[in-house]
Amino acid sequence: MRFPLPHLAIAAALVLTSACNHKSQAALQAEEAAKAADTKVALLEQQLAEAKSGKATGGDSDTVQHLTKSQVKALERQVADAKRRAEAKKQEALTLAQAPAPREDPKPIVVEVPTGTKLEISLARELSTEKDQAGDAWEGTLAADIVQDGKLVWSAGSPARGVVTQSAPAGRLSNGQGAMGIRLTEIAGIGIDTDTHVVVATAKGERNAKYIGGGAALGALIGILSDKKNKNDHALGGAALGAAAGTALAAGTADTIIRISNAKPVSFSLTTPERVTLKK
Repeated sequence: MRFPLPHLAIAAALVLTSACNHKSQAALQAEEAAKAADTKVALLEQQLAEAKSGKATGGDSDTVQHLTKSQVKALERQVADAKRRAEAKKQEALTLAQAPAPREDPKPIVVEVPTGTKLEISLARELSTEKDQAGDAWEGTLAADIVQDGKLVWSAGSPARGVVTQSAPAGRLSNGQGAMGIRLTEIAGIGIDTDTHVVVATAKGERNAKYIGGGAALGALIGILSDKKNKNDHALGGAALGAAAGTALAAGTADTIIRISNAKPVSFSLTTPERVTLKK
């Protein structure tokens, strides 16, 4: 049967439209990644709103006010970075959606890195309460490969990025203590959630490094720094707070500046699972 030329043109257009509307597996996966990035932005914005509401309690007013203000600055940085990553994910999804699906279209390999996975980070430079303030970004590299289910997820040397969550020199707070806190927020361009590495110090030179996990970070730190003898180290119990092995030290002389050295890697742990699409 022979069709008039107009009908052939319409049929060709329909075939072309169908091909354009057929999204590749990579495009579908990119859309899921973009949605996940938007979800992270929303969660961070919620945390920021809660921090700004000033509902944190449990310590003396000076400590609560200072730590909450620092938390707000850190979250503002995290929200800005998360929005940047989310926009990049959207652009990637849009580009892939507009491209024709290849003849061979295997589904991308996605690996879930579980909560509790240790990430050792080599800082690009020393961080200190003298030079770094809450909300400042810091950079480094992954010190060791991260392998999950026999697959390389992130290789050693992958760029890392984080935020300073607290920066109060020893003696700054009403109880005579201070704290320098940092959180890892990004590996190889992927936004992640980790615990916070905190060095608590006194003006007498005592130093004690800790890591505080999840959304309890601010409350736990307020509890610690509102107690002159650190009796509240275990106040939140469980996995919320732990001593960072091998990092507690006592300085020989009093020093109000708190430092986090780049001489050896700093350890962080994922506080939520992270789905990573492996590159081919």
